[in-house]
Parts: sequence; structure tokens; C-alpha cells
Amino acid sequence: MKKTIILIFNLILITNVIKADKFVWNKKENLPGTLGRHRASAISIGNKAYFGLGHVSSGAADIGYDDWWEFDPATNSWTQKANYPIISHGAVGFTIGNKGYMGSGTSEVIGSTNLFYEYDPVTNIWTPKANCPLSGDGHISASINGLGYIGLGFGGSGLYSYNPLTNSWTLATNSMPGGWWGVSFTLNNKIYYVPSYSSTLYEYDPLTNIVTTKAPFPGIDRTAAAGFSVRGLGYVGLGTTGFDGPYDLKDIYMYDPVLNVWDTIPKSFPGARRHFVPCVTIGDNVFLGTGTNGTNLSDIWGYEWKISVGINEYEKGNEINVFPNKKTEILNIHLSKEQLTSNATFYLFSLDGKEVLQSKLTNLETTINVTELSKGNYFFTIIDSN
Repeated sequence: MKKTIILIFNLILITNVIKADKFVWNKKENLPGTLGRHRASAISIGNKAYFGLGHVSSGAADIGYDDWWEFDPATNSWTQKANYPIISHGAVGFTIGNKGYMGSGTSEVIGSTNLFYEYDPVTNIWTPKANCPLSGDGHISASINGLGYIGLGFGGSGLYSYNPLTNSWTLATNSMPGGWWGVSFTLNNKIYYVPSYSSTLYEYDPLTNIVTTKAPFPGIDRTAAAGFSVRGLGYVGLGTTGFDGPYDLKDIYMYDPVLNVWDTIPKSFPGARRHFVPCVTIGDNVFLGTGTNGTNLSDIWGYEWKISVGINEYEKGNEINVFPNKKTEILNIHLSKEQLTSNATFYLFSLDGKEVLQSKLTNLETTINVTELSKGNYFFTIIDSN
């Protein structure tokens, strides 16, 4: 009797490391307007990033900002846009469709605020919306399936959802601890959150309204860290264990939600250690910057995919075909010429991470007999000299 072998084409941890190794850090044009700032805000809309707001607090100085800038990654250039309606730092936002939303935060003029606005990049207009249920600093934010989320910061443990169609807020969950300046990222329509000075990773599923504890964050407990997601992995890093100077950090860790494991990123962040760093993702690239380590910073960095690495150019669209994916005793592997650089090897793993098969790929077309494998689900990875 023939066995049924179903190959799940998800990459295991080692594959994610290889994938992450194709990212490089690139210095971008500094955020215009000041010599530096922290507690700035950022969102992405379409293929543009938007940064602004924030403040400088040093000694007796406490200067807030309301400027708003559009960054075009294609030209590495900034364009100033309509100012945010109030001076504010620590405001958070999200994107739904082709509109941006920003609110809460603290103003040097009116103090903690729950004001909330919609930004239209086409008309370059900010429009007031229903006030956010939470005011002040340190909230997280996300957008999933047409709803925005803000919460888990100053003023309580609630995470609230915003519906732009009804312009209304609803309590989504209060099952996670709040507090100032926790860190979050969004993957697979779920919100992942690490509270300030904690290693606990929470997963919130808006579909089921269930909170689950995942593999703990492996780095030093910190606050005001940076969080983002790109190409199926979540990232947490930077931040501070105290505030300013020697307490600031620059390590970054990546999380695989499929395997529920963490690892360090292959390429260290090249900028100065810092905290209060907004991050935005555009396609396969991440842009982050500003912040403080006792000195207010204005530099912007790209964590970018499909960039020259040494003398090789990694392409997004390199073709890998592994087929069929069920009801077979033979596995066919097709590689494009670009991928068959040297010593490419195919590895197959069981769900518990045990290697069950490996084969050298010396031709563009390779056939592997998998008759001896038990019925079940498997992961594969392909590694070459790059």
C-alpha cells in the first residue's frame, strides 16, 4: 500500500535565519526638521512611510513637535506634509486601507490627550475622529482585518479596537498587563506583545478573542523597545534597561510564529543604541529611526530585502518548486539557475525539528525517493554557499 506524505512548505528556523541573512541595514536620509527627537510617531500608507511628532527633553528644555514628513524609499527623500493638529509625543497609529490614523499621546500644550485623527495622504488633511478611550504615552497599536487597535499603555490594561466605518471604539480585551512602553508586532492577523520589563510574549487573536502565552523573549528585560514584522517573522530589540546612556541596548531578536522560537538576527543593528524608536514596514522592507540614548537622534535606517550582499544580488522572485505535495513516493525539486550557486543541499525535517533526509542538489532538476518516510507533515529548507 502506498503511503501518503504531505509536505508543508513552511520554512523551519534555520531557513528563517537564511532568509533574514538576506536583509541588510542601510543608512537613509535623516528625518528633517530637528537635530533629533524621541517618542516620535510613524505609520506607512501604500509605498510611503510617514514620521513626525515627538519631543526633545533635556535639562530645562521640553520642546514638542507637530511636523509630519513623508518618506519615499524609492528616492530616499523626504517631503513635508500638513502638521499634525496638535503638538504631541508618544502618539500611536495604524493604517486601514489608504488612510492613516493617529491618536493618544502627550502634548506639551494640553498634557495627556485622547484626541484621535484620520490622515488622508491624497488630500493631505487631518480629520478629527471619535476620541481614543485611552490617553497618554506608551500604548501599542496594530491593524487587522479592517480594524485598528490601541492600548496596553498608560492608563490601564485594555486593548481597544477602532472601526473606521462606524467611527467607534470597542474594548477588545483586558487580559494582558498594561503599562508604559511595552512592545508589539503583528503576524498572521494576530497581535504579539511583550510588556515593559518583561520576557513574557502574549499572542492575541482578535478572531477568537483568546490570549495565549508563547515562547518568552530571550533578551534582557527592557522598556521602550522597537517592534516590527516582515516576511513572516516578528522582531523585538533596542530599548533600555534604565534610561539613557549605558542602559540603552542595540540587540534585536526575531520570532518565528510557526515554530514558536526566537533567535538573534544575523546582522547587528549598525546605528547607535537607543530607545523610543518608531518602526514601519513597507512590503519586504522596514524603516526605523530617531529615539534617544541621552542624545536625541534623527537618523533613519532601512532593514531591507533584495539588496546586494557582497558580489551577489539576491532576488525576491527566485523560483523554487518542490512538487507534488501529497500522495507520492517521489519528490521533485526544481531550482532556478540563480539559486544553484554551489553545494546546494535539500534538508527535510519532522515537525519536532529532527532531520529525516538530506540530499545534494547538483542539477537544476532533482528527484528524491521518499518511500521510507512515515506518513505525516514535514518542513524543508534549501541552503547554498550564500
